[in-house]
Amino acid sequence: MLARMNPLEALDVFKRRVVPAMRDRGALTVLLTCVRWIVGYVLGRLGLSEASKGSFTYEGRRVPYFRHNYHYTWLGERNAEVALAKELFEAHAGEKILEVGNVTHHYLDDVDHTVVDKYEVAPGVLNLDVVDIDLPEGSFDLVVAISTLEHVGLDEDVLDPAKPARAVDLLKSLVRPGGTLWVTHPVGYNPTLDADLRSGAIAFDSLKALRRSPSRNVWRQVDVDDVWDAAYDRFIFAAHGIVVAEWTRPLA
Repeated sequence: MLARMNPLEALDVFKRRVVPAMRDRGALTVLLTCVRWIVGYVLGRLGLSEASKGSFTYEGRRVPYFRHNYHYTWLGERNAEVALAKELFEAHAGEKILEVGNVTHHYLDDVDHTVVDKYEVAPGVLNLDVVDIDLPEGSFDLVVAISTLEHVGLDEDVLDPAKPARAVDLLKSLVRPGGTLWVTHPVGYNPTLDADLRSGAIAFDSLKALRRSPSRNVWRQVDVDDVWDAAYDRFIFAAHGIVVAEWTRPLA
């Protein structure tokens, strides 16, 4: 990552991420983390790591990890999240789909569904705040948000811990009867959203969970109660636990 930056950008990253991490974890731990990251990057780039060529078990089936050079999926949760999203899109082929957060455009070919993203300017992307989406009620068979809602009300100019709940309510209104809202959430990034999902204050029909191996970017499905203590690593921007939340709008 630093290799693609100019010296001033690299220095800024060093000040904002490396220095605090060294203060919190110690220089040796940070150095070892960087070494593991570099080794993982090289092995994944060559397609030699389990995180880039293996698979994980989800709901009793084997799902191949999704490997892509954009943001090096084999180093973070995208190798599992996008793999599951790809399956979901294939199952809903030909239906009306809304994606909140411009994620799959970067990874999948022939993405032709509606995409809303507040900040990312790209062809075919509607630049709207998730709570300001003005589309007819019951417009979509499938609404998807991949590691996006944790940023809502947190990584914005105005902090608003209640904003994700309003966003989920609006997204539910856009789902057709019998349709599905499907969300992935990296545990530990937004503790308020963690708590709301855990308590049911933000309600879904089901919460499933994946947990990362302590030393490798490989995932196993666990009971959702066994994932809430997973830490989010803000030094390398990687989750150690993912919650997959699903809600289906009743037919009547």
